[in-house]
Amino acid sequence: MRAEPPTQPTARTPQAQLELIIAQLKTARRARRLTQQALADGLGVSALAVGAWETGKDTPALGNFLRWAETLGLTAAVTGAPTGDTPVPRRGEPLEQFRIRCLTSALAGAREHSNWSQEMVGDALGVSTWTVHMWETGHRVPRTLRLIEWCHALGCELTLVAR
Repeated sequence: MRAEPPTQPTARTPQAQLELIIAQLKTARRARRLTQQALADGLGVSALAVGAWETGKDTPALGNFLRWAETLGLTAAVTGAPTGDTPVPRRGEPLEQFRIRCLTSALAGAREHSNWSQEMVGDALGVSTWTVHMWETGHRVPRTLRLIEWCHALGCELTLVAR
């Protein structure tokens, strides 16, 4: 018997949530009067990549997505998940890796709180139990849209908050 998510999933689809977040990032870039080229230079990517992200022609890798938000004074957070132990940075751990671990830790906590197994999450997302395990332990990084789908499956939401 399949356990239900702890809360009702958001009304938005994961793709619509991603589009909303990207629109927020684009608005924040413009509010700071940054060109796509200036943002790209700061992120170490091409202006074409930033343009493709902003128009929805491509989705940034999770690391690029998090750096993009950080550059604009924002951070990604999982909302609607039960609060648990907040991860502590590991010695020598890059900030980007720590931020990813914070997100995946929140989702692992939401999964445990909802009495879902890694297998159930994998089934909901169309990935293997091993993949979910690797995401939760930080050995693999989910794609940005897949992270949003993971949130959605557990009744949570990926949002941007001011730092």
